[in-house]
Amino acid sequence: MGHQEFATTARARRHRPGKRFVCALVLGLSVAVLAVRPAQAIPCPGEDAPVRVELTTRFDTARVDHSRGRDAINAMFAEQRGKATIPQNGGAVGLTVTRSGFSFSTRTEIFRRRDGALCVYLRGVEAAMNQVDTVVYIAREYPKGSCNYRAIYEHEKMHVGVYYFTQKDYAPRVERELERLVRYVNPRVVRNRAEAREVHVEMINEGVAHVLEDMEAERRRRNAALDTPENYARERAKCPSW
Repeated sequence: MGHQEFATTARARRHRPGKRFVCALVLGLSVAVLAVRPAQAIPCPGEDAPVRVELTTRFDTARVDHSRGRDAINAMFAEQRGKATIPQNGGAVGLTVTRSGFSFSTRTEIFRRRDGALCVYLRGVEAAMNQVDTVVYIAREYPKGSCNYRAIYEHEKMHVGVYYFTQKDYAPRVERELERLVRYVNPRVVRNRAEAREVHVEMINEGVAHVLEDMEAERRRRNAALDTPENYARERAKCPSW
């Protein structure tokens, strides 16, 4: 029987949590899968084989932006979360913004069954977890090298560490979940090639969603542990004036 290979890329789940905001979008695609009673089942050509899963991670180096004043930084923070980091007179003097995302692509092999349906075999999943566009904002009222600048930078650097280590801690969980999802996935039977290209997308999206949600919750918890009144008081006490 004839067959064809497809490579499908899905931007499965995007997050813009930053230090200050979280925005998630799940790509949900509705795919019709043919179901038949066992007595009527028609065997699929093609052979099942273990699905190769590969997960890569990326964490870009944060850059420092020292061009904005306290009012601008506080406005950014208030819009995104409404709570200041190292607040001074109710305003933020430092801010970390970042963008995280999860995406994947699939490789499939397709065989036409004798009744015209298509048998889709998943052969590989390549996934990526990315933490990019990380910017640490430090109020320009505090000159580089000053006590205040150093205090703000050290505090925000701890937030950058939260993103790095949380991603590092959760990447193995995401990979294990992907491996579990594809263990008994083959074959999927669909009606046309458009469905064949998308038949695994929703399954993977929904399958990893709970792990990604747990990761976001853990990021929020770790960041909140840094942004307490007690920690703010210690940070302010490092410098004689603000």
